[in-house]
Amino acid sequence: MDWTLLGAVGATGSGFVLLSAGGWKLRHRPAFALTLAEHGRVVAAHAGRLAWAVPLVELALGLGVLMHLLPPSARPGPLPLQVPALGTVLLGAVFTAYAGAQLARGRRPRCGCLDSRDRLGPHTVVRAAAICSGGLGGLLTAAASRDGTPAPVPASVWVITVAAGGLVVAAVLVVGLPLLADAGRSADGDRGGTGGHQLADHRRARHLSGDKEPS
Repeated sequence: MDWTLLGAVGATGSGFVLLSAGGWKLRHRPAFALTLAEHGRVVAAHAGRLAWAVPLVELALGLGVLMHLLPPSARPGPLPLQVPALGTVLLGAVFTAYAGAQLARGRRPRCGCLDSRDRLGPHTVVRAAAICSGGLGGLLTAAASRDGTPAPVPASVWVITVAAGGLVVAAVLVVGLPLLADAGRSADGDRGGTGGHQLADHRRARHLSGDKEPS
């Protein structure tokens, strides 16, 4: 088995998930700011700024780990590959620990990871842990490219395999896990349609400090 190729597939899957998550948060920033306010007073006090920072970090890391789409012979040096991979590991590990701690306390606030009704649950922990694992795969691939060894498969096959495998991994993490956990969502999270939920979020989010909408 080519572990370098497998690591690149995992890193690419994590990259697609981070791009999806960061893109949603940026497009629905007021709604995401409101979900952040459910995570305690300290977070709520900086919800407006965090609503900008979190998606930008996710987008930057997602784009960084997608550099593994390039075959080893066409990649930049190991450092540009290792930095986003390490950031993905840290982000996934921190959120895995946080989500696990919240669930252990019996709390299931909205996390706003992929939509305005996405609540913390076992699927959140699995998804965050998988993203962390994808970052580890990126570190493995970056380390393998340190000596400039060419890919064990042709460049075109490498790109197609990594892209296709990464999309499958991303689809499972983004679509499959939330569907499996749908029955466990709280009644409050399911009240009303997604559109109405987001509209209410947008109306109330203007009251968050640091993220006031113009009058």
